[in-house]
Amino acid sequence: MRNLKNCLYLILVLLISACANVKKVQVIQDALAVKVLPDSAALAEKARLDSVLMVKGIVNNIAHTKIDFNTMNAKLKMDYETSKDKDSYIANLSIQKDSGMYITIRGAMGVIGLKAFINKDSIFLTFPLTKKTERHPLSYLQEVVKIPLSYQTIEDLIIGNPIFMDSIDIISYKVINERLQVSLMGKLFKNLIILSEDNTKLIELKLDDVDASKHRTCDINYSQHTLVKNIQFPLFRTISINAQTKLDIGMEIKEFSFDEPLKYTFSVPKTGRRK
Repeated sequence: MRNLKNCLYLILVLLISACANVKKVQVIQDALAVKVLPDSAALAEKARLDSVLMVKGIVNNIAHTKIDFNTMNAKLKMDYETSKDKDSYIANLSIQKDSGMYITIRGAMGVIGLKAFINKDSIFLTFPLTKKTERHPLSYLQEVVKIPLSYQTIEDLIIGNPIFMDSIDIISYKVINERLQVSLMGKLFKNLIILSEDNTKLIELKLDDVDASKHRTCDINYSQHTLVKNIQFPLFRTISINAQTKLDIGMEIKEFSFDEPLKYTFSVPKTGRRK
């Protein structure tokens, strides 16, 4: 039962999409390479300012480019490993935007081990094998995942929209192997984003807690992108979370659809234990 709960919480740490196409990496790289000599200081400063504006434009696109949808259905394959155990599950989910999400988790032989319904203030858990139900406040997820999750954050994670970009305060930027890397300072996390060579896809996201005493980090890698509503949507993601314990996750989206009737709904329990 505990492993099934863990799988549910890992599903809620899904991934994030990318930005619109802005092919300016070479311009930025050239600007960073300008040498500041006495007779070229003005030129170097202009190149630097131009590159800063380009980087801000790219980051702004990432922060504000979101998949617009009414419903989503998906089938996921989840692999996870902790210092104590590891396992694999198949999950089906349906989302009604800004309302609620249904998640069904299947274990070996396709047996349903857990059903969960999440809305803006609660999470309902049903365990068909034991016929037990639980109800928790949504804040309970923060205690388990060690990431401050609101309902909107959870929805954005699953859909593939950017998260924790509440501030576009650029600390630094550089180009390595033709890939732009930008460090940002947010309210909760220092955020390092790494883009593909053409700036159309988010390849890696690293979150480090602003409060160093919490020792909380999250590293997400994205691959196998496909175009959805003119936005690059990653079908495969690996996630590594370090907080009080270490968590490694592999997640593959096997099937998905947007703006179709909800496919994986079920009856939400009317009563249950609230913890």
